[in-house]
Amino acid sequence: MSEPRSGKYSVPVVQSTFRILEELSRAEALGVSELAERTRIPKSTVFRILNTLHDLGYLVRDSERTYMVSFALAQLGSNEGTSTGLRNLALPYMLDLRKQYGETVNLGVLNLDKVMYAEVVPSEFALRLQETRGATVLIHASALGKAILAFSPPGLVRTLIQGRKLELVTQNTICDTGEFMMELKRVRATGFAFDRGETSLLACCVAAPILSANGIAAAAISISGPASRFNPRKDSAVIASLLQACTEISEKLRSLAVVGVEERRSASGSAAARTTRASRRRAASNSTKLPQRLQVSR
Repeated sequence: MSEPRSGKYSVPVVQSTFRILEELSRAEALGVSELAERTRIPKSTVFRILNTLHDLGYLVRDSERTYMVSFALAQLGSNEGTSTGLRNLALPYMLDLRKQYGETVNLGVLNLDKVMYAEVVPSEFALRLQETRGATVLIHASALGKAILAFSPPGLVRTLIQGRKLELVTQNTICDTGEFMMELKRVRATGFAFDRGETSLLACCVAAPILSANGIAAAAISISGPASRFNPRKDSAVIASLLQACTEISEKLRSLAVVGVEERRSASGSAAARTTRASRRRAASNSTKLPQRLQVSR
């Protein structure tokens, strides 16, 4: 890993903290030794930073003493501007999906141990599912939740699912941990998830993930409708359209992330260049003044 540029007012421990977080964001889970080796930061410093972030709730530590980013850290980047950007990317595709199939289209994001509806494009049918933007649904009982979990770090899935009681919502809700983990395995293999009357016996839903640059789910999109009218398990066209939309949104999201990195690098380089020019001007000024003082001294 290349050494970061250091400006005049840079704080080394802050730089080290973000280098550690960058490594953790690219991996599922890492231990102290692995992070020290990857970042070339002293092991004792890595240990102290990890423990501090863990105490603050920004990292999760498992039984094997490895660390991963937590919900709290993810939510720091989930401000209104970020959510608006994701909604703006997804909304044209959501409108198009509703136009094609007539059913409600939802954009869901992880919110602690639930999925929150970040955007809802309601069906225009009189009989429709009434979802509300900002409302939440249990992660294990929804197609959105399954799509997100199937493409999340295993440590995060263990924290949310294993060792916890999965609430029974309907008779179809998967409440057995082992069975649910098998369900996630199927979702990861196919790329999409079903809600088979698991949140409501009257509803049917299919969802697919929106993936960030590291292949982790940033969100998911679902198409849902009354079970009496909408049966995506028998309509491959619905699934194909949903997968295509999510693939294109994912590509645009990754492109924006690359642009953001390049802009930050450019800004960092410009700041470093300004600092260098200012230092040179001060040095030149001092070298000009020094002979004058010496001349007066004589």
